[in-house]
Amino acid sequence: MNLLPLIWKNARRNTRRTVLTISSIAVSMFLVSTLQAVLASLDRVGAQSGGSHLRLIVHRATGITQPLPISYRAKIASLPGVKAVVGAQWFGGQYIDARNFFANFAVNTDQFEKVYDDYRVPAAQLENWKRERTAALVGQKLMDTYRWKLGDRVTLLNSVFGINLDFVIRAVYTDAKDPSYEQTFYFNYDYLDEAMGGLNQVGNYVVKVDNEAEMQRVQDAIDAMFRNSAFETKTDTEQAYALGFVSMLGNINLLFAAISAAVIFAILFMEANATAMSVRERTAEVAIMKTLGFRRHAILTLIAGEAVLIALVGGLVGVLGAKLAYSFILATFDRAHALGLAFGAAGGLVTGLSVWSLVSGAATRLILRVTRYAVSVLGGLAGFGFGLIFYNAVGTMADNSGGLLADFGVPFETVAVCLVIAAGVGVLSSVIPALRASRLSIAEALRAAG
Repeated sequence: MNLLPLIWKNARRNTRRTVLTISSIAVSMFLVSTLQAVLASLDRVGAQSGGSHLRLIVHRATGITQPLPISYRAKIASLPGVKAVVGAQWFGGQYIDARNFFANFAVNTDQFEKVYDDYRVPAAQLENWKRERTAALVGQKLMDTYRWKLGDRVTLLNSVFGINLDFVIRAVYTDAKDPSYEQTFYFNYDYLDEAMGGLNQVGNYVVKVDNEAEMQRVQDAIDAMFRNSAFETKTDTEQAYALGFVSMLGNINLLFAAISAAVIFAILFMEANATAMSVRERTAEVAIMKTLGFRRHAILTLIAGEAVLIALVGGLVGVLGAKLAYSFILATFDRAHALGLAFGAAGGLVTGLSVWSLVSGAATRLILRVTRYAVSVLGGLAGFGFGLIFYNAVGTMADNSGGLLADFGVPFETVAVCLVIAAGVGVLSSVIPALRASRLSIAEALRAAG
């Protein structure tokens, strides 16, 4: 017997309850997929900063925030297998105010193109950047974010060093492999050193190695050179160094896993309650179905199938909604910001239609019809406002994350995992009500139904 038509009909019987259940699961799966997308984006930071560029990061052994002497550069450069070395000092400047935050470094310019040979900079622009002390080299994505162009003057405000520095944008770099790295602002270390009256230190050294076979040997040689000195070093691959920054945020994997588990348990109990209510309302129907010859497994399949169907629809709406929403925001925020209005309009339309379906029923009287229209319009306006705020919040977060969330999005692996979770929630939430209904005798079901 084909039970799918019955499952579909039962799922649509109580429209209000079904819509509320689907909406609750959709919002929950949207949250879970968002948390997993953040973790995936942070993991990609480390994965994309591996040994493919043959770069090592030398920092202070006692902590990545503590400085190293400027004299270490020449010593590191003298080691066999080292192709080039650039000192880098985090400046932490802000453009206009604290909301405009991006990575900015003072670097040695003489060997910059050898260390960062994956960056593409026009030769004339590179020479202008090296020659002019106040010149800045800026990533193309950062240029697009603030609508800068060559020759623009930019001031970075800094409260840590207690100075503000003025720059002229003389060069723009691109990264064909990963545009998410085009969000950094580089300038001449000598400019910062002069402004500070002799800084004589850097945050770390970026070392370019001749070939991959030399990576481990050079790492060990650098740390051995400065062992037992006043400024001992720890040399990491770019991947390990990037993951070190992420680890400073704490055990976010455990935190996000705990939050996701709490959300999943909440929707599990919510759908279990909805399924139990649905089964109690159909006790008499169960008796009639058994009288007509429906066996226990058929009753079990009908109830569990309905719960799984509702959970899968909710999960699909939530996780695909997250994937499409984040993809749309990241694709349009820097290039066509006005499309945020379209995003808000879509949110308003979905919310308005949801409210309309929730206020369904016999609206024969004028006051009921007017009320239905009014609350649907108000719901649509609220959805439009929330969508617009959400669009700008996510876009700004991605732009101001210093590259950590530049490629933020929901991978297809997360979509599959969330759908499996939704199906599991549907099965688990229906186990007890379905078993109880399938085990009821005809007499017990009729007596319970009154």
